[in-house]
Amino acid sequence: MKIEGSVAVVTGAASGIGKALAEKLRDAGARGVVVSDLDGDGAEEVASALGDGAMAVRADVADESAVEELVAVTRERFGAIDLFVSNAGLTVIGGFEAPDDDWRRAIDVNLMAHVYAARAVLPAMLEAGRGHLLQTIAAAGVLTAFGAAPYTVAKHGAVAFAEHLAVQYGDRGIGVSCLLPQAVNTPMLTASVTDHEELAVLKSFSTVLEPEQVADIALAGVEANRIHIYPHPEAADSFRLRAQDPDRWVADMRAMRSGRRA
Repeated sequence: MKIEGSVAVVTGAASGIGKALAEKLRDAGARGVVVSDLDGDGAEEVASALGDGAMAVRADVADESAVEELVAVTRERFGAIDLFVSNAGLTVIGGFEAPDDDWRRAIDVNLMAHVYAARAVLPAMLEAGRGHLLQTIAAAGVLTAFGAAPYTVAKHGAVAFAEHLAVQYGDRGIGVSCLLPQAVNTPMLTASVTDHEELAVLKSFSTVLEPEQVADIALAGVEANRIHIYPHPEAADSFRLRAQDPDRWVADMRAMRSGRRA
């Protein structure tokens, strides 16, 4: 799809990658940009800075009715939605012992939010024969995140769902892209590294990109209709190794988790 002249909704857009995506969409000529976040004041600040053609909508992406309302308000203001960016997410740490509430929270925000978005926007997109879904998932969706089983499982599910949509509806004009970054200089990374020692290992093995760099790569991937978008080439290399030699990949990941290179 072409960004210029499009209408885009971005969730989790008060900061980090979402904020950068909203700004880059406006720079690329989108005629409408909806900045959505659970942090309503932060969303208002970003939308105000973007100027005419931008608006803020507070929404909790884990609440299907809130996602439906976000879509309805956008259509009322701009008409059809060309691009829906499901960017909101959160890190949930722990393993098999993590409480059920943590598992549910990880799945609701990191997986079901994508399902709710698809339910809300796909029928109209299919009727029009065009539209694109960009889902910020993280490289954990095709690899793993140390010490964060609920997060990893939810992210893998999100990739599977996106790929299902691409297979099911790609012939009907629907584009689907998974944005799969590793370390990005965002509040989420800062909090994760500060609060969890195992996740901090990631920072020492991955280039830390700025949100603006990731946003540029993401929008280029959308325009090229790529299913997997890797801002970090090393994540794509690791994914290829996982497919070709899973035993070697597991050994490499164990070595990385212990803080050494395989």
